[in-house]
Amino acid sequence: MIQDKASLPCGLAKAFLFVPASRPERFIKALETGAHIIVDLEDAVGLVDKPQARASIVQNLVPLFETFGDRILLRMNSLSTDQAALDLDLIKTLPLKALIHPKTESSEQLDQISRYLSADSYIIPMIESAKGIDQLRAIAAHPQTIRLTLGNIDLQADLGLRCDSTESELQGLRFQMTVLSRLFDLAPPIDGVTVDLQNEAQLLADLERARGIGFLGKLCLHPKQIPTTLQFFQPTEAEVLRARSIVAAFETAQGGAVQLDGKMIDRPVVLLAQRLLNSIEDR
Repeated sequence: MIQDKASLPCGLAKAFLFVPASRPERFIKALETGAHIIVDLEDAVGLVDKPQARASIVQNLVPLFETFGDRILLRMNSLSTDQAALDLDLIKTLPLKALIHPKTESSEQLDQISRYLSADSYIIPMIESAKGIDQLRAIAAHPQTIRLTLGNIDLQADLGLRCDSTESELQGLRFQMTVLSRLFDLAPPIDGVTVDLQNEAQLLADLERARGIGFLGKLCLHPKQIPTTLQFFQPTEAEVLRARSIVAAFETAQGGAVQLDGKMIDRPVVLLAQRLLNSIEDR
């Protein structure tokens, strides 16, 4: 089997649900949705509540890692803030498999964070600014980056955009994120949030846009968005059968190029098939 970052913990997770670190009573409820949860120390927690939120993580979240560890992520405060050092002191004590860093703007930031993570922990950088876009290639190339995610709301604010619900202005960036993810063998990117929690049609439109441009996951603001998101990214039975046939044919050929149903099968095709099969094993 060809190994890549998509096979690592959270590499092909489809739905990511934000939970304020200051609301520990929501941790289990969020996990019960089937999503990967992002325990948030950044936007969801006010400045005066951040010390209590860190204490809540130690007291209420750490016991959950033994059972749910692969599905628990943490979003720290950006390194550009004075809260980041306190977050990093906490992070080095946690058995995290993946950490989200908001407003990522350089590979040097990822170097700094990596010193606080174990060798088998990874970073999901959020791209939310012009500087982040400018340094996107270096961010994607960092050895501890597992996948990229788009902070669509903060990015619009940083660039002064006035996007409508299609966010067509951001499609070029989404495509660039997909290309760089493929180039550096990252898991597929994660799309940003849908802020209209009552609009199922908008959620579906956003999911269709994301999948069409090569994204395979979404940040979610509310538990009601999770079932639709999980179902949308689930491969069809025909897609699963095709992927299994591709992998089997490639293994029979012992790694050489081979034809299947008149179509050439080589390593990139097999890698995509394996990613699809990995995705149905993910929780």
